[in-house]
Amino acid sequence: MTENKTSTFLYEAALTISAKLDTNEVLQQLMSLTHQHFKPDAASVALVNPDGSLVFRAASGESAQHILGMEMPRGAGIVGWVAEHGQQLWVPNVYQDKRFYPDADEHTGFKTSSILAVPVRMGDQTLAVVEMINPGSETDLQEAQDTITALASLAAPAIQNARLFEQVKRAEARYQSLFEQNLDPIIILDPRGNFLEVNRAAQKLLPLARPEEDDVFVPQTDLEQLALTPAEYEDLKTRVDVEGVITWEITTRTADAEECTLEVYFSALPHYLPSDAYQWLAHDVTDRVALDEMREQLSHMIVHDLRVPLGNITNTLELVLTAWREKDVSVPFEQVLEIGLRSAHRMERLISNILDARRLTTRKTLTVSTIRVPDMVAEVIEVIQTSIRRRRHTLIRRIQDNLPPMQGDLDLLRRVLLNLLDNAAKYTPDGGAITLSVQADEHDFHFAVSDNGFGIAPEDQVHLFEMFYRARTQQQQGGAGIGLAFCKLAVEAHGGKIDMRSEHGKGSTFAFSIPRHLPESAIYHEATVTENSL
Repeated sequence: MTENKTSTFLYEAALTISAKLDTNEVLQQLMSLTHQHFKPDAASVALVNPDGSLVFRAASGESAQHILGMEMPRGAGIVGWVAEHGQQLWVPNVYQDKRFYPDADEHTGFKTSSILAVPVRMGDQTLAVVEMINPGSETDLQEAQDTITALASLAAPAIQNARLFEQVKRAEARYQSLFEQNLDPIIILDPRGNFLEVNRAAQKLLPLARPEEDDVFVPQTDLEQLALTPAEYEDLKTRVDVEGVITWEITTRTADAEECTLEVYFSALPHYLPSDAYQWLAHDVTDRVALDEMREQLSHMIVHDLRVPLGNITNTLELVLTAWREKDVSVPFEQVLEIGLRSAHRMERLISNILDARRLTTRKTLTVSTIRVPDMVAEVIEVIQTSIRRRRHTLIRRIQDNLPPMQGDLDLLRRVLLNLLDNAAKYTPDGGAITLSVQADEHDFHFAVSDNGFGIAPEDQVHLFEMFYRARTQQQQGGAGIGLAFCKLAVEAHGGKIDMRSEHGKGSTFAFSIPRHLPESAIYHEATVTENSL
């Protein structure tokens, strides 16, 4: 081939190869040019992996389909030697060269006689090896070596560029995947406040998306949707250059029109193409804010609930102490001490409810014994009797005769009854009626506490057994919202059920059942079983 034709061939090859941005396409083009130009029996290109092993990514000839994808260990065969040494190699008779790797021929059924292998190098690194196998007898070996070396020089930067391009594409794909799958809403804005990208979480949480029929997001430019004015956005851009990341909280409405609190992080993306951009990222902290508020309210409620009986105890002790010092026998010591004792019991019940509710939430540990139900009911009524008399309530007892012994945690069940009766006394107007009924069938013990008080609004009924929830009542009684939650946990720890019925303005009934035989799945500690008397 004349020098002119060779120059033309290499020029056209350079245009073809440099236009490719896919590594496989570059290698395929390199192989095709070699095969078409010299017409050997076969041509192939092996890509060098980072660990030095090779994989054939392009091949021609009758066994090409067997060669493609075949891997070679580092340094194996003629192609491996060329890759390691970075030198071209002409082997006129492969079976006289110990570097030849005959397994390829055995695998493909192809007969290799001679090989010209040329490295494709970028600096000191071998990127690939191109092989011309069994060139024709008329092939000018020197011209073939020079031409393929020139082709390799053209292919080297193309392969490097293709690899870099693929790395960028993979990085972009990873970024896009992380961006789209991020659970936090993220919005990318341009310097004017236009939305460049909006991830799925942002579209789902915020009322931003205006999907077309194919669900493609249509960018918007209204900063008001992020609770920002243009002036505030300009201020953020100025501050972010100095502060790096700016954070604040906003209260907004979701796409479902529900109110939520977001903790927003605003930062610059200086290398975002085609121009600089800014990232608006938010954490949904609605639950955290609600929990903080609930904790604060709970603290106030518990302090209030403890302060009142503590004040009664303090006043009782001060009164008794003053009367004792002054020898004042006119003070009704028994009544005064009863007030103090009731207040102490009230504090004890509140503290026990808080501690046991926590314990039953994490681990349902019961201290089980045999309980005589009439005795348990009698003690509970004795404790609550003072409150009932003070409010002039009528207590109606409907206790089944000959109740069998019950298995359960005496302390927990006693306090469940006490909580329900105390609530009934608290929310029933003076002079009202409270009914306590206890029945048993072949499966369960059934307890019910009814009153003719103001009842409970329907919107409150679904939340009554939730921790720290307080129903809104006409009397606005205080309370930490723990008692009914404790009752539910204690009953369910026994394998039982608790529910309520209420009609606003006509009273309420709280009922619970305890199985006569505790389920084996219940987690409890067996105490010494005794026919205990309270």
